[in-house]
Amino acid sequence: MSLSIEQFIQIIKEESALVIDTRPALDWMDGHIPGSLHITPSTVKFAVAMGLIHKDSAIALVIDDQFKRETLAYFKEANFSKVLGFLQGGFDHWKESGQKIDILIEVEADELAMDIPYDEYLMPLDIRAEEVFDKGHIKNSVSIPLVEFMDPGSFSELDEHFNIYIISEDGLSNTLAASILKKEGIHNFRTVQGGWESVLQIKEKFTIEVNKQKPSQD
Repeated sequence: MSLSIEQFIQIIKEESALVIDTRPALDWMDGHIPGSLHITPSTVKFAVAMGLIHKDSAIALVIDDQFKRETLAYFKEANFSKVLGFLQGGFDHWKESGQKIDILIEVEADELAMDIPYDEYLMPLDIRAEEVFDKGHIKNSVSIPLVEFMDPGSFSELDEHFNIYIISEDGLSNTLAASILKKEGIHNFRTVQGGWESVLQIKEKFTIEVNKQKPSQD
């Protein structure tokens, strides 16, 4: 069902609907509705596994008009039972109507390398799985695997005076992680384009640490 901006806002308030933005990552970074979660058909299964959304969650969609039919068909076939509609005219209509918007700043790994020596409050936030983090990470990184983002206590170290740089495995889950942090009221961060794979391409510019293997309990 196509929703006017007024209907869209009403559904968010009255139904406590989650705003799910399914547009490509670059479009979401360039501008999005504050509090929206960036979940595409390729990441929705991970979001469900995390407990971020459920098949019976009330959902209001922001869709790329070019892929409207395919996106709606996906959510229907995936048995999401409470898709309440999609924003008529998409994000462009929202922006043109003067509603509040948010953006996400992305930097290249090379910029992160240049900033580290000069910013005492810089925090690399590594969201990869713990086992791969242990095999190699940027010195002084904080490890919070993306699967732990639904634990409210996970963000206790992310004080507002830090300048946080999110590092995922390959950059593909950056926007999912970023949208969760923003929804939790954390905005003092940037994402690293290409994630850890980009860091490795210029690893000589970083100090890479490896965690010692934990002794076996046997």
